[in-house]
This record gives sequence, C-alpha cells and structure tokens, in this order.
Amino acid sequence: MVDLAAIVTETAMGWAGVALGRGGIRYATLFHRTEDAALGELRAFGARPGAHPSSTAVSTLLVAYAAGEPAPIEEYPVELTTGSELQRKTWLALRAIPRGETRSYGWLARHVGEPDAPRAIGAAVGANPIPLWLPCHRVVASDGSLHGFGGGLAMKSALLELEGALPRRLVG
Repeated sequence: MVDLAAIVTETAMGWAGVALGRGGIRYATLFHRTEDAALGELRAFGARPGAHPSSTAVSTLLVAYAAGEPAPIEEYPVELTTGSELQRKTWLALRAIPRGETRSYGWLARHVGEPDAPRAIGAAVGANPIPLWLPCHRVVASDGSLHGFGGGLAMKSALLELEGALPRRLVG
C-alpha cells in the first residue's frame, strides 16, 4: 500500500477521486471530464495510484452520490493534515449541514463560534481540501444566492440540485 493512495472513479457526473491516507480521505477532487484530469489533480497533491483497503467503499459511495442516491459521503472518515485550527473547525462543521439543505456563511460562522468572522469562515470554506465529503457546496450567501465555489457555480448548482437543495431552502 502506498502512503497516500490515489483512487479515481467514473461516475454519472464525471471522474472523481480521493487521496486516501491511513486515517481517511486527505484530499478530494470534484468531477472531471477525464480520468487523467482527476488523477493529475491527485498526483499534484502527492497521491499515487495504489491499493488501499477502502478503495471499493469510496468508489461505491462516489458512484451512488453522483447517481443521486442518498450516499452518506459526509460520514466517511477524513484525515485533516493541513490548515489552521479555524480552517479545520470550519471544514468539519460543514458536515452539520444536512443533504438537501443549505446554510449561510453567517450561520456557519455562528456554528463554529466565530459570529463576527463570516469572511474568515468564507475563506476557510474556499480552502476546503475535501469537497463533497466536507460539503462546502451547501454554503450559500445570506440571501440564498450562490457564491464562490472552486468547481464553478454551475457545478455548485448541479450538486445542490442533485441533493434536492435549492437556495430558497436556506436556513440561517
């Protein structure tokens, strides 16, 4: 087993991948048009193709998620090895946003105990190394509009639609 295994899976939304360490996912891609693109992103992170005990489970979750099935990807173990304390706290708090719902940056700031720092929280969300698994796409502007997403707003909209979440279903 390699130290950081790159797992790439073809799904209904495209090719997606994760970098798996001993304790869980350390890095994840969004959906790419080609396997090479997803694998290239993982290689840039330092992952290499190789065996991992969780390969099948991760692939199964990705395929189910992209097909619109209620795959509990946000419950899968992650291994946060980068980021400040505030970033790590914010990334883990993303898991408190249920599938099919959205929350505002202000809500997230209050949730992590930093009510006066929504911009810092927004920056932390933007630096999320494990999208989908730590569902940053579920965070929207205070008026419910879509803002800022590394995969682009079309991807963010597609993910929210896949999950049955619409910006008007915003909570706090």
